Amino acid sequence: MNDALTVLFALAVVGLVGYLLWRTFDRKPRKQARDSHLLALQKWLAGDLDGAAALLEAVIREQPDAVDPYLQLGDLLRMKGDPRRASALHRGLTVRPDLPLGTRIQVGLSLAEDLIDLKQFAEAGKVLDTLVRHATGEARYWKSRFQQWYGLGELPDAARALKYARTKVPPADLPWFDRAYVAFQLDRALMHALEGETGDAQARLRDVAKLPGAAERTSLVRAILAARGGDVRTALDVASSDLLDHPRELDLFLPFLQEILYSQGQYEKTIPLLERACQGEGAPIRMVVDLAVLYEKLGQRDKAVQLITEKSGNPDLTPAAAVPVLRLLARNSRDPDFRQVWKALSLPAPQKHWVCGVCGMGSPRVRWFCPDCRSFYSFSPAPARGKES
Repeated sequence: MNDALTVLFALAVVGLVGYLLWRTFDRKPRKQARDSHLLALQKWLAGDLDGAAALLEAVIREQPDAVDPYLQLGDLLRMKGDPRRASALHRGLTVRPDLPLGTRIQVGLSLAEDLIDLKQFAEAGKVLDTLVRHATGEARYWKSRFQQWYGLGELPDAARALKYARTKVPPADLPWFDRAYVAFQLDRALMHALEGETGDAQARLRDVAKLPGAAERTSLVRAILAARGGDVRTALDVASSDLLDHPRELDLFLPFLQEILYSQGQYEKTIPLLERACQGEGAPIRMVVDLAVLYEKLGQRDKAVQLITEKSGNPDLTPAAAVPVLRLLARNSRDPDFRQVWKALSLPAPQKHWVCGVCGMGSPRVRWFCPDCRSFYSFSPAPARGKES
C-alpha cells in the first residue's frame, strides 16, 4: 500500500514539474505575441501602417487561433488599399463558431466595409442585412448602409439611411449624421437646381430646412434656382437678404447671377448687391475687383479708385488680383458701347475648379458631397485640375 502511495506521489510530483516547465517555456512565446500585438497597435497609432501590418502578421503566425489580430490586420489592409485581402481575412472570421456577439458584429461591419471598397455593394448589403437585429445602434453600421445604397445608385434610400441613423446612434455621433444628411441633401438640391429640376430641388431643400448648418447653403440653392429660372428679382432678394452675411456662399452665387443678368441685358443690377457685399470686412477681394471694374466700365472711375484704395492693406489685394482693374485704368480711351465692352470684360474668373481633399476628384462647381469616395464637405477650391466628375 505504501509502495502504491509512493508511486502515485512520485507521478504527481513529475506531473506538477512537467506542468510548471510547460508553463515556463510556453509563457515566453505568448508574452512575445502579446508584446508584438501591443507594439503593432502603437505603430498603427503612430502612422506606421507597414510596420503595424508586419507585426500583426507575425502575431497571427504565432497565435493562429487569435481573433483580434486577424480583425485588426484586415482593417489595416483595407486602409492600406488592399480590401481584397482584408475581405478574405474577415470572411474567414465569420465562419468561426465561438465568436461572442460583440466580436461577430465588428467582424461583419469590417467585412461590409471591405466589400464596399471593392464596389461589391449588393454583397455588402447582404452582410449588413445579417446585422440588422444587433448593429443598428452603431454609427459604423449606418455609414456602411449609406455607402452601400449610394453605391447601388439608390439615392433616396441612401438619404433615408443617414436620416434614420439620427434616431439610433449615440448622442456623440449625432452631429456627424446631421452634417452628413444636410450635405448630401443640399448637394442633391444643387445638382437638381443646375439641371433646372425645380420641384426636386425644392423637395430636397425642405428635407433639411430645420437642421443646423443648412440655412446659408439653402439660400444659395434658392438663389440659383431663381436665377436659373430667370426670376432676377427673387434671385436678388434672396442674395440681398440671406447671403450678404455669408461671403463664401455669395461669392459662389455671383457667377450664376451675372450670367443671367448678362443674358437678359440687366447687368447693372449686380452693382447694388456688390456694393452692399463689399462693405463687410470679410468680403472676398474678387467681389471688390468685380465692383471696381463695373464702376470703371460705367464711367465712374473715381468710385473704382476709391473702392480699391479703401481695401489697401488687405493681403489678398495683390497685383495679380487687381490686374483687371489695373488694365482698365491704364487705358486712355473707353469704348462707348457698354454691351460690346461687357462682352470683352476681363472680370476675375470665378473659382470654377473644386477638388476633393480625400480622393482628389475634381468638380467644375462647388459640391458638399463627393460621389467618388463618398466623403462629406471634402471639396475646396484648387487651381490644379483633378479627375473631372
